[in-house]
Amino acid sequence: MTTTPSPTTEAEAPAPESGTAGVVRQTVDLMVVLCLGVLMFRTFSAEAYVVPTGSMAPTLLGHHRELNCPNCKFPFDVGLDDEGPLARPVCPNCGFQDFESQPSMPCNGDRVLVQKFLFDFRAPERWEAAVFHFPADPSQAYVKRVVGLPGESVKIAGGDVWIDGAIARKRLEDVRAMRILVHDGRYVPADSSRFPRWVFRRGASRRLGPSGWIQGDDGFRHEAVSTHDGDLDDWLVYRHWDPVQNRYASVHDYYGYNGGDVHADNPVKDLAIEARVNVTSEVESLALMVRSGGDRFVVRIPVGTPDPIELTRNGHGERVLALANPLSEPVEAAKERAHAIEASVFDHRLLVAIDGQPLFEPFDYDDPAEGASNDESPVAIGVRGGKLAVPDLKIYRDVYYTSSLGGLRRRPHGVAEPYQLGNGEYFVLGDNSPVSNDSRFWAQGPVVPRSMFLGKPFLVHLPGRVVALEVFGRSVYWIPDPRRIRYIH
Repeated sequence: MTTTPSPTTEAEAPAPESGTAGVVRQTVDLMVVLCLGVLMFRTFSAEAYVVPTGSMAPTLLGHHRELNCPNCKFPFDVGLDDEGPLARPVCPNCGFQDFESQPSMPCNGDRVLVQKFLFDFRAPERWEAAVFHFPADPSQAYVKRVVGLPGESVKIAGGDVWIDGAIARKRLEDVRAMRILVHDGRYVPADSSRFPRWVFRRGASRRLGPSGWIQGDDGFRHEAVSTHDGDLDDWLVYRHWDPVQNRYASVHDYYGYNGGDVHADNPVKDLAIEARVNVTSEVESLALMVRSGGDRFVVRIPVGTPDPIELTRNGHGERVLALANPLSEPVEAAKERAHAIEASVFDHRLLVAIDGQPLFEPFDYDDPAEGASNDESPVAIGVRGGKLAVPDLKIYRDVYYTSSLGGLRRRPHGVAEPYQLGNGEYFVLGDNSPVSNDSRFWAQGPVVPRSMFLGKPFLVHLPGRVVALEVFGRSVYWIPDPRRIRYIH
């Protein structure tokens, strides 16, 4: 026999809750579901960690102070060491050093979300950040960058990583993740009239004019100049002011995060430029110049025409496999079109991209030219034609891997001779090489077994700062700082 449920009468229907009670009930249900979701997310997908030290700075920050340079208004961070004296701030953008009377904002270390179990499904990859149990003390979790993979021979020489006797090169996304800011053209030093960080130069000589470049509050602008040498590039040339030596010099491995007391003795030959340009129909071509040690690369990019891209190395033409040139599209008269341009020479590899698209296949070379390292003018952007605006212009360097820790000489692994990794073994390094305790210096050996990897950090999710506030009669010292939320490569 089957039965059917009897219809519910109006008297049997539940009475609706009052408006206030309904809102409270919905809020409680939402909070329960949210807590369950967070619990499930943390249990099966991600877990939060706090970064206490600056061994991965500037990618990940430990406990630090925020400062603003009074000379150029550039904001930067200086690490806080609980066991040592305060680091002496030196602005990495302009070299200003008198911060004794300047206010600073103490901040906690970055809070990162770590994608758990990822390495149960795939192996860690070169150049990606990873969290793992410290082999000498598995109760501690470390975060470093993977550089050596199982079965490889790892050596650190000239600031670079060498794998099986060949330099380990970076992809464009690796360059973006690891590059370290050297100078930001938006922050103009107050002393730039005495010690200009940018000079204007027409042609290849060191004569300073005539030039169509001018610098203003909105960046750099170029106007047409009536001359008989219109086929010469009008260059906007960067001059590097060394923040530690307090003079013009080549770029060194200085970290603003470490302060001015940590040595920066190594000249860095791996440099990059990033620019936002607004082109007009008056521009015929743009040129990018980057020096790397004894090499000088010039890339000429036609504007508004499908003419081929030109690359020269030390004055000699090189063949490249062109991919796409977003600048080749004609520009409407009396209008500007914005583009983002990147060029880098890292690890004996030249990369150029426009609007995120590679301009040509990576140009690799294994025969770096002999000669002195970069002079104080290692990067420049040139133009042929008329009206152009460059509101945003930045200079970067690559990580330079050192052979000492905190200035103390040791016998690091993988420096005097290559270190051979076995099956399931990895070699890891910190981005803040001068102060990073990583595979180079571990007494028990440089190896991290794959079984000790915990996961991949992918998001700085809840950055904060310490601020004195009075809330309901008591002091609250930590507030979220959403400006620093960012993804991690």
